[in-house]
Amino acid sequence: MTAGSKKDDTLKVRIDSITLDLLERASTYVDLNKSKFIRQSIREKAVAIIAEHEKTRFTEEDWRMFFDMLDNPPEPTDRMKKAARKYRGITGANGI
Repeated sequence: MTAGSKKDDTLKVRIDSITLDLLERASTYVDLNKSKFIRQSIREKAVAIIAEHEKTRFTEEDWRMFFDMLDNPPEPTDRMKKAARKYRGITGANGI
């Protein structure tokens, strides 16, 4: 925890008895108190949701274009050739 962060932020939620029972049972299986179990569960769910929404999605046409460009790459532009020369000059890589 960094010097500037606080652990005293609280979140109050209402929870039905069925969910509370599930929470208590599950948290005992993984040997965590309810607070730690809730924090861990929220983090896991949040990471999964963020990953799903920030995932790049390609259409069938996008995939066709991608593989076509791999099979039939366009000729390098002057700008690409200049960048490759600059890269070789910086790194000393002669095979590129």
